Amino acid sequence: MNDSMDSPETSIRTALQERVADQHPDYAGLSAGAISAGSRIRRRRRITVTVGAAAAVGAFAAGGIGLSQLLSTTAVDQSPLGAAGAPSASASPSAAPLSPGQRLDLDAGVTGLVVTNDEAETMQITVQAQSTAQAAPGKSPGVGIGLTIVLSGPADAVEQMWSNGPLLEDYPGITLATEGLPHGLLDAAPVKQPAGWTCEWYVIDDKASCTSEDGGVAGLVIRPAKVFAKWSADPDKAGPGSGAYLTEVHGDIFISVHGGQGTTDAELQALAGSLRWVG
Repeated sequence: MNDSMDSPETSIRTALQERVADQHPDYAGLSAGAISAGSRIRRRRRITVTVGAAAAVGAFAAGGIGLSQLLSTTAVDQSPLGAAGAPSASASPSAAPLSPGQRLDLDAGVTGLVVTNDEAETMQITVQAQSTAQAAPGKSPGVGIGLTIVLSGPADAVEQMWSNGPLLEDYPGITLATEGLPHGLLDAAPVKQPAGWTCEWYVIDDKASCTSEDGGVAGLVIRPAKVFAKWSADPDKAGPGSGAYLTEVHGDIFISVHGGQGTTDAELQALAGSLRWVG
């Protein structure tokens, strides 16, 4: 027994025990740190879920999102983990379905009444835009087919909604209209398009739809000269990257040229600069 107690291995073990005998881990500190870290993680999760819920409730009030969609929006911590331990990405949900008679509360004081296209034909409204039936990624195809949204509210905000708002993308096939019967600023087309473009005018709506030889599309809108200063000074309305260019003022009007599928920014600018006034 004494031989084994005096073995080199035993001597080393004894020396180590004596060396660390007065070393005591700070169990209280370690425990408090672990609890604090756990609390921070849980708090972050609660904040994430609360923010998601608030955003979803806002969308619920604005667009009529269904309850199942609301719940899926707030279930942040239930996302499956990928190989690296991070939540895996998922496709964004499609826009909430529309129903005839539904009233949409949109941005900037704009509201939209959803009606069928047949109902729209009996109303005193002006059709402003119609989207294609092809959906953007993550959107359901053709969900707006057969439906019209009649927009009302402040004039500038309504125009922004039908010309640059998200409705045409969110509801493929939808028709956007504004209250009041159409009334054109002119009785005939005010410009001639350059070679390589073909334009079909809808003068009563102050618009033309143009197609280039290579298949690109663009739209022309006749506007009163009194709003030219505002349009020309707003980089979101006209200029590089805005999707629109302006002609100069001609008498009481000017024309805004808007891009479409297959039209580059340079082609759009060239078209705006190549229009020739008639008379």
